[in-house]
Amino acid sequence: IPQIKSNMSINADEVKKICAIYDWDAKGEIDMYYFMDIFYALGMNIIKKTTVKFGQTDDFGKKFCKYDEVVKLMQEAVKEPDSTGNYHDYVELCKLYDKNENGTILLAELENILSNLGDMIPKEDCQKMLDELAPKEDEDGLIPYTPFLDKLCGKA
Repeated sequence: IPQIKSNMSINADEVKKICAIYDWDAKGEIDMYYFMDIFYALGMNIIKKTTVKFGQTDDFGKKFCKYDEVVKLMQEAVKEPDSTGNYHDYVELCKLYDKNENGTILLAELENILSNLGDMIPKEDCQKMLDELAPKEDEDGLIPYTPFLDKLCGKA
């Protein structure tokens, strides 16, 4: 299986601006509980397993890093070969739930996948995302998944 290289790049100045937002006490460091949030704030998609490997904590106040260290950790994290999903991965996942093999998926099934697999998304956030990105479901509760994935991945 060929490894897909990540096309994410880290802009140190942008990372430091986001760090400053999460630096509640203006100490020049952030709580690593927010490490994954910095990626998201920069519009990057990364999996929790990778952020944990590079210092993300599951609780507040356990580990702090200076901004420069956060930049360095982010640069290392994006080099991980499996740090993020890609369009092809998402299509293959949807195909597993495409019972009719016609490019459709039950909207309820898609909501369940998004809410419960991988990095769990709160139900209300998932619903907002589906309202914005997913086509309207048909009378059988099905949607074509390609237009949803195109919007999700920035192809549309």
